[in-house]
Amino acid sequence: MFKSLWSARHENAAVILLRWSLAVIFIWFGLIKVSGYNLVFDLVNSVVPSMATGTGFLFLGLIEVVIGMGLLINRWRLAVTAILVVHLAGTFVTFFTAPGLMFEPHFPILTLAGEFVIKNLTLAIAGIVVLIHEAHRDRSGR
Repeated sequence: MFKSLWSARHENAAVILLRWSLAVIFIWFGLIKVSGYNLVFDLVNSVVPSMATGTGFLFLGLIEVVIGMGLLINRWRLAVTAILVVHLAGTFVTFFTAPGLMFEPHFPILTLAGEFVIKNLTLAIAGIVVLIHEAHRDRSGR
């Protein structure tokens, strides 16, 4: 019964909303960085110190805006998704470089920063789902 309620049109609309929501997140987070607000200094500094301030941090923000814009306009899908996944996967390095920032009082209790990073798993998978869906839709013509 559920299958008959869930048409290809509904699926396409849901994936478009997923893509747009990812775009909003990346553009918003990127613009915060570009505007000079560094709410993730400790996280970035623990992985790539040169990206935690100044030009490196501006570049990080611009990369996030580019990812978001690529998602929004639905162009360069493979490149945008690859950059998205690499960017988000890089955040997981903090679990090894700064476990004290990730867990308090100890593993497996996540800090707010740990929760912030772990949610990136969902964002990365969502990006991959959008890529696969869009490629399938292009091939099938629906």
